[in-house]
Amino acid sequence: MATKLLSGGGMSFALRRRLMVLLATVVAMVAGLAPVSYAIYLAYKTTVVNAENNLRTIAHDIAADTSQLLNDINQGLIALSDLTYECSTDDVSAMNTMSYDIPGISEIGLISPDRKLVCTSWGPIKPPFNPELPPSQPGFRLLGPLEIRLMNRYGLIALRPREDGSEIIALIHPSVLIGHMGADLGEHGFAVLVRREDTHLYAWEGNVPEMEMVASESEGGDGSTQLRALFRDGVERTLFAVELDGFPGTYSVVAAADEWILHDWQRMAVLLGAIGAGTSALLVFLIVGILQRRLSLQGELERSLQKDEFEINYQPVIELKSGHCIGAEALICWRQPGGKRVRPDLFIPLAEDTGLIEPMTVWLMQKLRTEIGQLLQEDRSLHIAINLSPGHFESDRILQSSSSIFGNSGILPEQIIYEITERGLIDDADGKARDIMQRLQNRKSGIALDDFGTGYSSLSYVETFPLDYLKIDKRFVDTVGVDALNAGMLDTIIDMAQRLGLRTIAEGVETAQQADYLLNRGVDYAQGWHYSRAMPAADFIEFVHSVNGSVDSLSSRAS
Repeated sequence: MATKLLSGGGMSFALRRRLMVLLATVVAMVAGLAPVSYAIYLAYKTTVVNAENNLRTIAHDIAADTSQLLNDINQGLIALSDLTYECSTDDVSAMNTMSYDIPGISEIGLISPDRKLVCTSWGPIKPPFNPELPPSQPGFRLLGPLEIRLMNRYGLIALRPREDGSEIIALIHPSVLIGHMGADLGEHGFAVLVRREDTHLYAWEGNVPEMEMVASESEGGDGSTQLRALFRDGVERTLFAVELDGFPGTYSVVAAADEWILHDWQRMAVLLGAIGAGTSALLVFLIVGILQRRLSLQGELERSLQKDEFEINYQPVIELKSGHCIGAEALICWRQPGGKRVRPDLFIPLAEDTGLIEPMTVWLMQKLRTEIGQLLQEDRSLHIAINLSPGHFESDRILQSSSSIFGNSGILPEQIIYEITERGLIDDADGKARDIMQRLQNRKSGIALDDFGTGYSSLSYVETFPLDYLKIDKRFVDTVGVDALNAGMLDTIIDMAQRLGLRTIAEGVETAQQADYLLNRGVDYAQGWHYSRAMPAADFIEFVHSVNGSVDSLSSRAS
């Protein structure tokens, strides 16, 4: 019969086990990798922000340093506005002094109104020659890089016009500006000084490819412009441009590719990834290991139920006034092959979680019908208590099972007491538990609330649900003669049950003192080691005959 109950049309246990292990593995991996992935993401965002801030700072520093240098050169050229075309010794000395005072200047010269170089810090130019410079313009300006004919080299030329149309010029070696751009920006990074209107480069550091496309551009609140651009070398770069103070249209620009921006993050990601992988592997090992053990126990539970490897022990219940045994609580026990016992606190919750509690209860009812059915028919005063779990109230199958098993067995419905724990009632918003309890009660079966006072119970439970018995938990019984303060709780429970017309059953009675106290307080029934341990059916039958035949023999059964 048990085999039939477990062989439904659903998926097999082996398949369910594989799916649960797979799910647990996925969950463990997610649990291990999710926080690390988030940390990697945060590290990525932080790295990008820090790198962009670094680029922005470099662009600002280049702009500030270059602005200062060019302004110093401009002021120096203004100070030389009195140079003469005769290129006197004083003129040459003044130019040399200025070259010395401003490190950025290599050489200073004078351009006549007819655009010829007539004098330099080296002395007069004989004959004067035309350096082929653009026409004079108002204000300070920067040209180049241009080929310096006298030195056959390239340089930058700063020019300052005078009122007569002549210009004071300064030769600037490009390395002076490049020195301001000395930041390490990686293989594909660069820094430039550029005229924005025509993208003319005055100086640069690094390989500067031609720009292909500007993907995005945004203005910063600090005077910088951020761009994301693709270049003809196929490398996408992040750029920051800062306009030079006092030199409109001239910008310092720094650029770096993702390899530079993400360099630190990539190393961090590898480290965090390794940590995440290790954490996930550990969680998989632990969770799957626990699940495997649980599933293994579940599998054994199912197999044991199919193979009828369980047994019932009967915990006698004694009427305190008469000393007679009026029945027992049926307790399912699991003895594995080899004699190993599995504690109820291990397999009962598992059975409840997996839905096996229902076929186990069916098995228990079938078994007790076989083992003590004759005893119950012989003595109609005897009752057997069967424990129900919350899962029994999800449907009315317990009603159907009890009817089919006990219906033609000779066991009367009123000889069955169904024990329900408090947690079986706590989530009864839909009233299913109340309905099933009422239908069992309508059959004249008894309903007992087990472990009252140990969990979520309140007076409302006792008043709302159809109950016949209230079982007093062992922890309250233990207070008799030991804990006067908490013994008051025991008295309160007894008084409440009596007011509500409920019969009381005290659990865990272990001493004569406890039994006497409960008797004097009007408790109806008791069970515990003072009377007997739980026992197999044959011993229980003998116990009933012995006790109910001779009340004095009760004390000899306590051991």
